[in-house]
Amino acid sequence: MTITFVAPLPPNWRHIHADWWQDDQGNVIHRIEIDDDALYHCHFAGSPLPWDAEATSLDEALTITTGALAH
Repeated sequence: MTITFVAPLPPNWRHIHADWWQDDQGNVIHRIEIDDDALYHCHFAGSPLPWDAEATSLDEALTITTGALAH
């Protein structure tokens, strides 16, 4: 199992439970483990897809989600 510590969450994000984060716009990051490796699935609010992007760390997932909001 890989555990990575990150800087405090941006103010618009909240930690729902151990493997789930959500921002004030409804975007979600969900952590899953596959073969002892952690992956972070990013789901953008309103998207019909089960996830829109994948990251290997929470920091990367936050960056992806924040970058998607800027477009």
